[in-house]
Amino acid sequence: MLGDCAVGKTSLIRRYAFNRLDDSYRATVGTKVTTKHLKIKTPNKTENLKLVLWDLIGSNGYNALHAMTFVGADAALLVSDMTRRETLENFDDYWIPSLFNIVDSVPLVFVCNKADLNGGFEFGFEDLLDVSEEYNTDRDYNLPDDLKFSYTTSIKSGEGIEEAFQSVGHLVLRNDGHTNPVKELYEGLLFTDICRSSERSTPIGALDAIIVDFCRGFEDTRMAMYILRQEIAKAGIDIRKPVKQNILKLVGFLAEAESGFMDEETVYSNFTRRINWARSIKEQKYHHYVEDAFEILRPRI
Repeated sequence: MLGDCAVGKTSLIRRYAFNRLDDSYRATVGTKVTTKHLKIKTPNKTENLKLVLWDLIGSNGYNALHAMTFVGADAALLVSDMTRRETLENFDDYWIPSLFNIVDSVPLVFVCNKADLNGGFEFGFEDLLDVSEEYNTDRDYNLPDDLKFSYTTSIKSGEGIEEAFQSVGHLVLRNDGHTNPVKELYEGLLFTDICRSSERSTPIGALDAIIVDFCRGFEDTRMAMYILRQEIAKAGIDIRKPVKQNILKLVGFLAEAESGFMDEETVYSNFTRRINWARSIKEQKYHHYVEDAFEILRPRI
């Protein structure tokens, strides 16, 4: 699930997976993973498919986190907000290039959300079609006659939501990429290169590196993200506009969390690496926050 902040990715998943109407906005922290079982009708039989939906943070700049979640992807659903034209333009400017930098190419389904609003639209369905045709026309992707690559959607009415995810399901089944055993290994190497070259001198860049570094200590990314959401909230971080002092607090909180299941040497090594990234953020008047972070960790080491 790709798209800018507040386009409605999380609300679309809730409406589709749980039939819950929720049009309130809360910025997604890191990624959220939802599983949905669906039946896909093919010419010969009905296939049972477990669709694993990754709901990504919509803020640009979290390049390593985004790259990490792209590894192993078999398709993407790109969501725009009809009241903000930049959410459509960012498909070309950020989301699709970032995705294809890892996965080469996968089937794409496009939606323009918030179709139920009365007026205030900055683009229409024809504009979405232009983008969709650019990426899907020349590729060997086939859909049943009743499904498409592009939809208008509404959380309130449910318009287009079931069909959009059904299209994703069909494309996943018909895309042979997920059967290639080398695919995920190669994508993992590309992700590693992005991590090495990431810019860590900005608040978002440093936070991006810290989040990914923390996730690497877990086999289950969902558990890592659950802990991260708790500790990020405790540190008072606005994921869209993080500030250095709160990132320094987060480093201490993460070390405290890790001390419950990691040895002291690993905890201290992780803490030292992450605190150095946080300290390298180019802001002033932060030294006492470093001391605060060390005080949080001191009883544990």
